[in-house]
Amino acid sequence: MNTPLLQASAVYRIGVVSKLSGIPVPTLRVWQTRYGAFTPTTTQGQHRLYSEEDLRKAALLKSLTAQGHGISRIAGLPILQLQQLLQTGSGIATAQANTATHSQNAVDQAQLSGSRAWVVVGQGLAKRLQSPKTEQGGAWASLPLQQVWADLAEAEANASVSAKSLAQAPDVLVVSVNGLNEDTAQQIQALATLLAARLTLVLYSFGQTQAMTRLTRMGYQVHREPLTDSALSQILQSTRPPLNAMSWSTENPKQAIPARQYSEAVLQRVANIQSQVLCECPRHVAELIGQLGRFEDYSHDCLDQSPKDAELHQQLKHMAASARYLFEQALQMVATHEGISLEE
Repeated sequence: MNTPLLQASAVYRIGVVSKLSGIPVPTLRVWQTRYGAFTPTTTQGQHRLYSEEDLRKAALLKSLTAQGHGISRIAGLPILQLQQLLQTGSGIATAQANTATHSQNAVDQAQLSGSRAWVVVGQGLAKRLQSPKTEQGGAWASLPLQQVWADLAEAEANASVSAKSLAQAPDVLVVSVNGLNEDTAQQIQALATLLAARLTLVLYSFGQTQAMTRLTRMGYQVHREPLTDSALSQILQSTRPPLNAMSWSTENPKQAIPARQYSEAVLQRVANIQSQVLCECPRHVAELIGQLGRFEDYSHDCLDQSPKDAELHQQLKHMAASARYLFEQALQMVATHEGISLEE
């Protein structure tokens, strides 16, 4: 039964839960309907809303299934037991997770910083984001902040001038507030509109449901503090924009395409990993890369064996290499999502 108390705490739609937890929407639905992992409330418009507790549980379930725990065995456990289970995970799972984390550090730093522009409201948060070290001893990208304001009052007083002087519109606006109410939500909305930020991220300690719902419906990411370094790092990763269009074109066979990034051994290992989600994307993508690489070699051999058709085989080789490179980028995305190491 959906009590008023539960309804008041349920503010996230399933798409938001998916984005924040990193679990595909179809998987969340199956975990809910088949295994009873979540208890969303239903609005009068028949929309299911998930609570902060559901969001935390989803993140825990994702971590535990990645360690090899069957979802049917852990879906019904309360959060406290899931946390204890995660803390007592096997040394092998911990080592694998550390390997995946270290292998992604260079990619994460490049993707988080690069030429992207960040504007932060909140002096304490800005200091934390500029630190390359975390409290667990790991590392994340020290973000090059384009503009920092101590609070919303300072941002309001200076935003108009800064919006004109900034070299580019901020890619991400991050706002840290202690209390989130309707007035604060309106201030954040006005600031994001003025700066024309691609994405707005709001961190709060105490908040009103109406204000949180308002910002969430506008597409803002809203998270409750305090956040561990691990949780904050995952949130920062979720702000990454889609991959930019490649700088090379398949229409020009003379244009160089990067050499293969992964050996047959790495692709075979990824293809053999038992995925804990419903789809088998890691295996499919790895197999496609292997097939495209082999066709790339085959087309190259045809260049020597059939000089008459050299131009055709050159085109085929180039197209196979282009497709192979695209799927290598896809494998990087899948590996990051699943926590898979692509090291030799």
